Amino acid sequence: MMVTMRHVLKALLLSTALLLVACSTKESVFMPAPQTDKQDSVVYVYRPSSSTNFMMSPKVVIDGNEKFKIASGDYRYVYLQPGSHSIGLNPADQYQTREAIKLNTEAGKSYYLRVKTSLKFEPDKMNTRTFWIETADEKTAQDEISETDYAGPVAQETIAQPAADKEGFTVDKTQDPFADKK
Repeated sequence: MMVTMRHVLKALLLSTALLLVACSTKESVFMPAPQTDKQDSVVYVYRPSSSTNFMMSPKVVIDGNEKFKIASGDYRYVYLQPGSHSIGLNPADQYQTREAIKLNTEAGKSYYLRVKTSLKFEPDKMNTRTFWIETADEKTAQDEISETDYAGPVAQETIAQPAADKEGFTVDKTQDPFADKK
């Protein structure tokens, strides 16, 4: 009985060691955004993976328009025309945001913006959660982005909804989901 338990323990330790080695061999590579025919700049917005406020995904606002949500451990990029742009985060009931940053972009250049977060525990009131955007240098940003996941093109963030008439009727409400599809 004792010999069998030792073999099980050794097998368990070996399995754990192999699993740790397999998980630690993730190749970190930064993949730049595809080139366009236009002379736009590329702005990367990324949020390093963190356990602080990880369940919240603030909305990124560029020049007054909400563009996409940014989750912990994700990145996206947008193409912007050369000029001055305001880039920030939309505040929500669960957290506050700092002031948007001003970014003056030039044609053909890349810019890197890191989304940061903090959680302040306060005994006399609700905990204060804060998100903000800051600029990052190219080398640091590329290293940090390589540890995140690409969240997909911004266009996929908007999903078309079925059109409804005045009564709220849509065709998809009349279809039987259990009926045989022919």
